[in-house]
Amino acid sequence: MFEDFWELYPRKVGKKMARTAWAKLTNKQKVDALAAINNYVKYWKLKETDLDFIPHASTWLNQERFEDELDLTVKSERPKLPWYSSDQLTMEHGQKLGIAARPGESMQQYRSRLASVWSPLSA
Repeated sequence: MFEDFWELYPRKVGKKMARTAWAKLTNKQKVDALAAINNYVKYWKLKETDLDFIPHASTWLNQERFEDELDLTVKSERPKLPWYSSDQLTMEHGQKLGIAARPGESMQQYRSRLASVWSPLSA
């Protein structure tokens, strides 16, 4: 049963300590741990958890992390940056509005000119 758990657990360090922690669990806890590991793997992938931040298997077992409640909902994408946050986004916004930068105009002046134009794209 431990080998099944070890096969599924993504961080392959401290196998001896993990086996010791596994031996301390009751049969019900072993079943619960095996049942929970797939959701944890999904959770770590969903959260893009770096392998270094996934606990050692022995820690996960000793702390009975298999009993934790996980939030497996997919978060929306990061919010879009506003058009004025970078020169590139400012230029793209100006193109959408059909307003080109004037020769010799600074980026700050161009942004001010774009901001003074009302458009649904400005929102």
